[in-house]
Order: sequence, then structure tokens, then C-alpha cells
Amino acid sequence: MIVLDTSAIIDFLKGGNKVKSFVEESERNRESVYTTVISQYELLTPVYHKGLKSEERIIRSFLRRSVVLPLDQKAAEESSRIMGGLFRLGIPVNALDTLIAGIAIAAGANKIATLDRDFVQIAKITDLEVVIV
Repeated sequence: MIVLDTSAIIDFLKGGNKVKSFVEESERNRESVYTTVISQYELLTPVYHKGLKSEERIIRSFLRRSVVLPLDQKAAEESSRIMGGLFRLGIPVNALDTLIAGIAIAAGANKIATLDRDFVQIAKITDLEVVIV
């Protein structure tokens, strides 16, 4: 199971060939690709802030075709464990990225595809494989 981070989704929606190739290869290998409710939040915030109607249609179409993993108690627990571990190591990371990673772990994902280097830090204390696309 692979989770696409917000940065990978944005690149994919903009026609990024690397992310598109990664998703196609994953599907050929019968690896399911998911996203999270946190990425949904990150994608839709600029839509509401700036009134981006054409982008909204593209984002909503993508979300309708995707499995969006929720932030539930198990995911919150995993996210807290990750953030606590990073705090202990003195590694600052965006809280939304730790939520995405926690959701991924709680759902059983083994990979996160991203363009965001924060996930490299998160990988230091988790079993997630980070694929920088």
C-alpha cells in the first residue's frame, strides 16, 4: 500500500511525469495507491482561500477516484508517536506531515510518495519507505 503525499498529488495533477509514471508502475505491480484526509484539507484550502474554481473541479475529480484514508484514533496515536520521537531527536517537521505519516502507518501502508523532504526525517523513526518522486 502506497500513500501519496499532498506534494505528489499536486505534481500529479499538474501533469508531472515522474509521479504519473510512479503511480502507473505501482498499479501495474498491483500496489494500491491512497491519499489522506489531511491531503484533502491541504488541496482544498487554497480553493476556498483564492476561489480557484477550475482547480477545484480537478481536485474533486481526483478525490472522487481516490481512497481517502481518515484521521481516526489509531492514526492520531501513530502521528503522536512520530511527532514525539522527532521532538526527542530535536528534528522539526511540519505537523501535517506527521499526521499524513501516522494515517499511512495506521492503515498499513509501507510507502509514501512525496516531493517533501520532511518525510525523509519521518522515515528515520518509522518503517515507512519514502519515495521522493
